[in-house]
Amino acid sequence: MTKDELEVKISTLQNLVMQKNEELTQYAEQIKTLNKELVDINKPKLTPLQFDEVMEACEEAVGNFDFDDADNYSVDFHIDYDNRVTCESFCFDNVSEVARVICEKVYTMFAEANEDTNQSNQD
Repeated sequence: MTKDELEVKISTLQNLVMQKNEELTQYAEQIKTLNKELVDINKPKLTPLQFDEVMEACEEAVGNFDFDDADNYSVDFHIDYDNRVTCESFCFDNVSEVARVICEKVYTMFAEANEDTNQSNQD
């Protein structure tokens, strides 16, 4: 073989390797999608509107919880300058974060359905 023939053969093989790598990447993406579908297949289906209603319910539940109730906390007491035992303040600042974490956990229990699917189930 000549130098030119070897360079052409190398180039051809490199192109084939790149094509196969692209195919492998596509197959890996398909496998990932199919695995998600497999996980979601037995989950109850919710429409985006129903997901919003679940979010609102979680937010309302967390919003109605009394985070300022002292019995919900471990309180550290201290002695004031005049020898009185006091608790200056207690407060819970991340209500929206609690609601988000709860909703994310609830969302894992459901798969998202199309609006059309829900309409046909109601008829």
